[in-house]
Amino acid sequence: MSDWFDSTPPVILTNRLRLRALALGDAPAVYSFASDPAVARYTLWSVHLSEADSVAFIHGLVGPARLTWAISLIDLDRAMGMVFLHSLNRHHRRAEIAFNLDRRNWGRGYVSEAASAVADFAFHTLGLNRIVATCMPANVAAKRVLAKLGMVREGQMRRSHLRYDGAHDMELHGLLASDRARAIDGSHRVVRHAVGEASAAPPSH
Repeated sequence: MSDWFDSTPPVILTNRLRLRALALGDAPAVYSFASDPAVARYTLWSVHLSEADSVAFIHGLVGPARLTWAISLIDLDRAMGMVFLHSLNRHHRRAEIAFNLDRRNWGRGYVSEAASAVADFAFHTLGLNRIVATCMPANVAAKRVLAKLGMVREGQMRRSHLRYDGAHDMELHGLLASDRARAIDGSHRVVRHAVGEASAAPPSH
């Protein structure tokens, strides 16, 4: 069982994107891409058959066990994808990152930009030492994104993840804070949430 994050996702602005907390009001936008078989091809969730599926999906992503951001353009606040941190382990200061994007926006570098901002947030603000990601071996596009983040392929886990069509192999990719250590250069900035910044600092005891 993973630990919980202390707060909701803060707004993160990049050169082109606005990342903000995913909300139930995003269900129509989420359904527009989660109903696409191409988007769901390598995910552990099945194609959404109705907007109700998307509502239930969002309910599962907005609890304290995850920090889930909707990806939108700065000047158009409509979710075109998601990036999230989950499986937090406070003691070992690690979490897992995952993402997906509307097929109509593939090939524009949006996921790399969003995931890079969240990775920096995980290291600089949450104080994590390590983030990991998993993907199916055939998911070439996801592996390109992970490589751009500086992640290292650490191995392949055999039949480690169950899906509606059975068990699947998953590649494990990892990134250490020391791999990515650098000063925040202004390429994105974090705006504090009204109730305070999210935190995953280890407990004092």
